[in-house]
Amino acid sequence: MRDHISAGNNAQRHDLAEIGMDSELQGDDQLFQALVPGCHIENAASIAGISVRTAYRRLADPTFNGQLQDARQSLRESILAKLSDAGHDAVGTLWDLMQSADDEGVRLRAAKAVLDSLRGFHAESPTIETTTRTRVERTHRVIEGA
Repeated sequence: MRDHISAGNNAQRHDLAEIGMDSELQGDDQLFQALVPGCHIENAASIAGISVRTAYRRLADPTFNGQLQDARQSLRESILAKLSDAGHDAVGTLWDLMQSADDEGVRLRAAKAVLDSLRGFHAESPTIETTTRTRVERTHRVIEGA
């Protein structure tokens, strides 16, 4: 086990965060890999084969902690990108259902889902034109009344 981390390990640690658990890794690397996705410190220490006290010392090291935060941010960004892609596909599916479903109820629910999403998007984007937001809300009220 190593008791220190060199700045050169940053790229290696980033790679570790993306490849999953590897039984050939030791000490700090196993601790790092377990902590990136959010493993509890006690469990991460056990996985790494180190004491909980050592794990806390590693977390107190600014270099280790900085690399850990960078890897976690990278993981969050990767997950968000995948969710955005899935959201795009979901909107396409709703659009297709809205246009071509034989069942009127399916088309109506798809339309409501699209409008709900649009309303949520507009709520988070205050710069969107007020008239557009008003039209979306008016359309939503008409569909809810149907």
